[in-house]
Amino acid sequence: MFTKISLTLILFFYCSCVAIAQQTIFNVPSADLVEKGKVFVQHQSSFSNKFGEFDNNFVYGLGMNTEFDLTLFNVGTKNIRNEVLGVGFKTVLPLHERSQTKLTFGHLIPVSLRGDGVGGYSYSHLSTVLPKLGTRLTSGIAIGTTTLFNRDTVCFIGGVEQPITKRFYVVLDYYSGKHSSGFLIPGFYYVFDPKFIVSAGYKIKNNSSNGYNGFIVELSKFF
Repeated sequence: MFTKISLTLILFFYCSCVAIAQQTIFNVPSADLVEKGKVFVQHQSSFSNKFGEFDNNFVYGLGMNTEFDLTLFNVGTKNIRNEVLGVGFKTVLPLHERSQTKLTFGHLIPVSLRGDGVGGYSYSHLSTVLPKLGTRLTSGIAIGTTTLFNRDTVCFIGGVEQPITKRFYVVLDYYSGKHSSGFLIPGFYYVFDPKFIVSAGYKIKNNSSNGYNGFIVELSKFF
């Protein structure tokens, strides 16, 4: 799903010094930003227990280390109570250029499309890239309301992004807790060209009440 803070999508970075970005790892927001005046769109589909759930993310680069996010969450083949339209932003503060250490924070206002009012979602995390290995580690905290998560929650968020080749990355992201985004998602993404990325993974629930295990696929495009 989530965090999808996000119409929801991706982008990362190349180890050949070509910056690629990704707006989420899968559901955990990444430390990447869309450049000023550029647009990023992403579609995410999750399939489990004969059930499909879809998110769509639109992002516009505002400059000043900030982007605007508009995301349609939790549209499904079944009636999903926390179907919302989210409007928000993400800001990234570079702390150390060589290690690509960044402090990221963002906020989203989820507006229920099922008549359940307006909620909130905020997060912050620190990320860095390990020397030689090129592994990017992300760790932080998220706070969200029932409108988006099916219950008020405070949880740990984390991610790992490991380049295998210049185009192929193994990734993992995680939301702790007992809520609709409480999943561990291992997977990968492949960069077909700097503007088009395909990701796939498998969602593993933290708790039986969080939902169903299942497959997740994302298509991401820069304009």
